[in-house]
Order: sequence, then C-alpha cells, then structure tokens
Amino acid sequence: MLAPGIALQASRKEFWTSTDPAAWSEDQKQLLLGQSPWAQDGYARMEVEKKQRTPPVGYGSDGRPDTGMPDMKPSSQPGGQRSVAFGEKPPPVPNNDPGQPVRFRVLARWESAKPVRLAGAPPLPDLAEQFYVIRLRGLPLMPPPKPRPGETPSDPNAGMLKALKDGSRLERLSKAAILCDHMFTGSGDMSNQILLFFRRDLNPITVGDKLVMLESWFAPFHLSVRFPLKDMLYQGELAL
Repeated sequence: MLAPGIALQASRKEFWTSTDPAAWSEDQKQLLLGQSPWAQDGYARMEVEKKQRTPPVGYGSDGRPDTGMPDMKPSSQPGGQRSVAFGEKPPPVPNNDPGQPVRFRVLARWESAKPVRLAGAPPLPDLAEQFYVIRLRGLPLMPPPKPRPGETPSDPNAGMLKALKDGSRLERLSKAAILCDHMFTGSGDMSNQILLFFRRDLNPITVGDKLVMLESWFAPFHLSVRFPLKDMLYQGELAL
C-alpha cells in the first residue's frame, strides 16, 4: 500500500517535467520553491573549537542570543553585503535547550534557476544572470536592534555576515571551488535571509560534475548542502 503513495509523491515533485508553467497550481509552485531539486534543506551546525578565544557572533552555545556587538559594519562596496527586501516570513526562533546540540535548519535555493523564476520567486538584483544565485533562509542571525533617538543603528551580524561571504563556496569533485563573489542581505524582519552570488564564467558547472556542494563556514557554524545535478534538469538542460 505504500508504493502508490510514494509514486504519487514522486510525480508531484516532478510536475515541472510534464506540465506547462502556466498550468502550475499555487501548491505546485510552493513545492518547487520549498522542496525540490533546486530547494534543499541543510543544517547550520555549531562547531566550537576546544580553545576558542573569541565569542561567537549571533547565538551562544546555549542557543540564546549573544549580546556581543562587533565593531565592524557591513561594506557597501561591490563584493560586500547589500540590503534587499525578500518578502518571506522568517523561521521560528531555534530551540535554546542547552542539552541539545545547537543547529539551525536552513533552506538553500537556487534563485537563478529557471524553474524557480517561473514558480514566482522574488525578483533578483540587476546583472544576476551573470551569476549562480543561491538564497539561504533560516540563518542563525540576530534580529536588528531598535536604535534609540539620535543613535546610528548597529548591525549585530556584521562579523558573521562577513565570515559567511568569505567562507561560502560551490565545490565539485576534482575541480576548483567557485568562491562567493558578493552577497546581498535581507533587511528588517527578513534579516535572516541572504543571497549568495557565484560567477558563472569561472569554470561553469556541467551535468558531468554530477554533484555540487554548497559549503559555508561562518564561525562557529558550518553549513553543507548537497545538490545532485542529474535532478536539476529542466526541459533537457541543466537549470542553475
């Protein structure tokens, strides 16, 4: 009795291979945007070194918000972080039970992939067609503080965001990694979402690569998400 249910679920997930985008239902679009070969869940796991000298930025080892405020402010130059509205709800606050390992469920989605665009993903910044663009949603970032009158608002995530941009790459077997070229950050209530940009012209990804890994290190967290390329075909072509 399980076999028909499994077959039905598989057919629902592959509707993009047999149905015109104009006929996609809202449920199908949400399935593609949240649970498909182009939208995969991963976990940002805390990896604390035994002799860690500096406190982590963001959440502490007990899962509660860290009150440390870094001095660094995000750059507005190309290659730095830029703010962009996303229009999606943030995930719930993580479990702060100190008896459990600290980890955060993160959705990694290829915003630049044609099926994702056809499913109604938010608009991308200009020149995005020159890049592989991956959205991360659910990052362990602090909510922006409310500035007092006359004060310049500070960014409690500046250090972690810089580390995330510098520590993110697309990896393939036996090929050089594609480093993150620049990053856009969410604003306001969407501050836990970002867009990572990887240049397409530097040793482009092909179906023959078989697997691409998104690897992101932003101390003390590590995020790793696998993307089998054979499943990321749309109309017979690799869609990234």
